[in-house]
Amino acid sequence: MSEMSPADVRERLDHPVVDSDGHYWEHWPDLDRYVRDEGISEGLNALWATGTFDGSSHWAQVAPEERPRVRPFRQTWWGVPFGNTDDLAAAMAPELMYRRLDELGLDLALCYPTWGLVVPSQRNDEIRRGMCRAWNRYTADVYDGFGDRLVPVATIPTATPQEAVDALDHAVVDLGFKVAMLGGFAVRDLEGGGTWIDSLGLDSAYDYDPLWQRLVELGTVAGFHSGSMGWSGRRSITNFSYNHMGNFAGASEATLKSLLFGGVLHRFPDLRLAFLEGGTTWAVQLVHDVIGHYHKRGPEGLPAYDPDAFDSDRFDRLLAEHAGKLNPEPGFGAQFADFFRTPDVVNDFEASGITGPDDVIRQISTSCWFGCEADDPLTRLAFDPELPGGTPLNAVFSSDIAHWDVANMVDVMPEAYEQVENGWLDELQFRAFMCDNAVRLCTGADPGFFKGTVLEDYQPA
Repeated sequence: MSEMSPADVRERLDHPVVDSDGHYWEHWPDLDRYVRDEGISEGLNALWATGTFDGSSHWAQVAPEERPRVRPFRQTWWGVPFGNTDDLAAAMAPELMYRRLDELGLDLALCYPTWGLVVPSQRNDEIRRGMCRAWNRYTADVYDGFGDRLVPVATIPTATPQEAVDALDHAVVDLGFKVAMLGGFAVRDLEGGGTWIDSLGLDSAYDYDPLWQRLVELGTVAGFHSGSMGWSGRRSITNFSYNHMGNFAGASEATLKSLLFGGVLHRFPDLRLAFLEGGTTWAVQLVHDVIGHYHKRGPEGLPAYDPDAFDSDRFDRLLAEHAGKLNPEPGFGAQFADFFRTPDVVNDFEASGITGPDDVIRQISTSCWFGCEADDPLTRLAFDPELPGGTPLNAVFSSDIAHWDVANMVDVMPEAYEQVENGWLDELQFRAFMCDNAVRLCTGADPGFFKGTVLEDYQPA
């Protein structure tokens, strides 16, 4: 851990610092009144009564002896930094956070909810929609007057395109939000039981183009902060850490792949999307994977796997000549090729608009930003000069202030500066990570995003 203070770090910087993923804790008594005003008589208690995203019971509501049978996934416990009372108060009271920004070394922060992260995935339509409206009204009210340095984020449900557009219009047009946190997936019921994850692009149950179009029209930054705890592979009934590790990256990868292969980034190049709290390692791998799959599964590479390209007679002769302990049957080559024939030959990349590696790089580098926490030692992979095309990924500083992995808010800036102290990022890359990439994200959606803020006159390097 660096021995520097936030003030020490700021003395070395010649640029502002933008926190692209700070968080706040909701003040339950006030928020409960907003929820009830939306006609939800149970208030916030309704959030727990509807179960998890897939309808299963919350872990704490299932008796220990029943958990091996029912399989509820272990959720967050001791997830609040209670060891620092002042920090927790600042996370709940925007006025106190505003007063502490200089102490923390931050110029401007985008403020995401905490419990609000799970609201867009609620199964009950009335509760999901009503709570999102309540969250947004509450957030707009408590952050009123602090917008020059604290930018609150709206909570938008996405079970259908129409509900998403309605919520977005209310949040942006009526309440004045500039950033919207979209539910990154919707859970659909399967006929006969079970569920599937709809990631809003490829193979979606709905056409979400009206949502993407409306985001562009409104000049709104869209943040994805959904997790995949409880998905297959993250469903331990005893171990939260097992479920938590990689869960934001997993959900983000599913959403980005869905938007990419569904052609959303191709059709809406002006979209500005932030995938938060998952780092960039998954995105680096995704870029390489998409390009690799294009070379082999795209239109130019796929003919190498066509059964019609197979010389079954030659195959049979080669097996017969080199049989060893095999017992080759005449005509097996043709049978083997026939097994793999299918009438459903498709170009997986057709909807995406991808015709080569340059399209992959262009779409992701134009539309996508990736939130990395201060202590993430692999942020540097976003700036790797060996990335395809030599184009860095858009990594943005995401403090995760208010949550359990930030025990003390004053440690965040020194932790982030370790990227420079350890030689992982140079000063220009650090500037991009801590400020300029975030500025480009926001102004790419709305050139006037920072009007009236402390960054109004700032120009990226």
